[in-house]
Amino acid sequence: MSSIIWDRDVAEVYDQTYRAKFEASVLDPIVDLLAGLARGGPALEFAVGTGRVALPLSARGVAVHGLELSPHMAAQLRPSPAPTRSR
Repeated sequence: MSSIIWDRDVAEVYDQTYRAKFEASVLDPIVDLLAGLARGGPALEFAVGTGRVALPLSARGVAVHGLELSPHMAAQLRPSPAPTRSR
């Protein structure tokens, strides 16, 4: 089994490169489903990356814990501002 560990060059531009995946029309249904599945409990996200899903899920009151193999992606998550809801 192999895994992809994003390097610094990719991590620094990931959010901008994949900005369409951050659009409310794409992300809101995902977060709606996951918040419902959490039923008020915590969630664990594998490959949390820059927090595309984890941050809006956290903004809905779900305690989110994440795993990320790439230290460069995790570094991009750390300075993220407090999540805001797009709706």
